[in-house]
Amino acid sequence: MGLAVPLYVVAMDLVLLLAVGYALAFMARRMNRYDPELNTMVKYSVIFLSIAFVGRLTDLIDDFCYTSDFYYFQWVTYFVSIIGVIYSVVYYVRLMENRYLPAPPKAGQKSALGAHVVFSKNRLLDVIELLKSANFPVLAVTRSPGMYEGFDNVSTVWVTQVSGGVNPTALHVLHDVILRFVRDNPGSAVLIDCVEYLLLYNDFRTVFKFLTNLKDHVVLQHGSGLVIFVDDSVLSEQEKALLLKEFEPL
Repeated sequence: MGLAVPLYVVAMDLVLLLAVGYALAFMARRMNRYDPELNTMVKYSVIFLSIAFVGRLTDLIDDFCYTSDFYYFQWVTYFVSIIGVIYSVVYYVRLMENRYLPAPPKAGQKSALGAHVVFSKNRLLDVIELLKSANFPVLAVTRSPGMYEGFDNVSTVWVTQVSGGVNPTALHVLHDVILRFVRDNPGSAVLIDCVEYLLLYNDFRTVFKFLTNLKDHVVLQHGSGLVIFVDDSVLSEQEKALLLKEFEPL
């Protein structure tokens, strides 16, 4: 077995093998770290990068023992891996567009509830009673899911550091859960009664961006309602003013 190609060809094949191997290891370490939609993209990437790695490895071996037996195998691995990587990139871009670039609202599409803020936690029970008689689905993002038991039209998301809930620092996970709910339930409403708890683990700017992004998607794009509850004693006057620019007081 001897060298069948110039050294520079071997060097390029080796660099490509290492590059594909690095990308494969990078994506493999991120398996099952994210929400289901993003995990799907990661799994696709791992599969197609694995095929590309095998193809590059046979190409490098072929540099030392040239054989026509490898030709068709390499051609198939290149074709499949390139198509697969292109698909993964397009899938990722479309996923990010759906999450962070809300479509403009359609003519005449307007939420019956809109986007509201309640600055007194004492009014929460009144709103719950109002929603109890409502004929639309409601998602409550809450620290106290037991408070919503018995409401057939209310689903809950428990925000907690305990397993079985959503961590308060994982705002992207909350964002995805809420968007899936409003996509599956047109004309629904989302309540967030734990803004203070989110502010314990995130700065106000991060939470404000999270809430305004939700408003764009939930209210403007999907025509659902969004109501947030926050004790104004934890807010500065400037922070309260920013919320009132985005949310109608209720």
